[in-house]
Amino acid sequence: MEELVDAMKRYFATHFQYYTKAHGFHVNVVGSDFTERHMLFGKIYEDAQDAIDDIAEHIRSIQAIAPFALKRIQELGRIKDSSEAPKDMKMVEELLADTQIVMDHLEECHDIAEEYKIYGLINFIEGRMDTHSKYMWMLRSTLE
Repeated sequence: MEELVDAMKRYFATHFQYYTKAHGFHVNVVGSDFTERHMLFGKIYEDAQDAIDDIAEHIRSIQAIAPFALKRIQELGRIKDSSEAPKDMKMVEELLADTQIVMDHLEECHDIAEEYKIYGLINFIEGRMDTHSKYMWMLRSTLE
């Protein structure tokens, strides 16, 4: 079970970083496609924000404490920080790459949860995977 706890904590931290970056991109986007990207980033960050509590509750349900110190989130998370908002379509490219990182964490957590037959967590993870797959499609389509 420790393997699952560790994977979920890494996922939580990465997801928290993902939320922060998507929100930052939402408020700082500029350019001719401002409205479309502002709305897309808004949709992504609002969903990510809503999921934070659910992820933490699933961590608690497997008898662990969700990370909450920013230093710990930074240690566990895998999303690279941006010193300032990228310009033009670089935001979309960066958020697409970060969405793949989140998906990788979800796949790891899913595989481990299956070993332990924690079906509620498996269902939750699969729902998050569906959501992020949709965001990947939207972000890829924005780049084309």
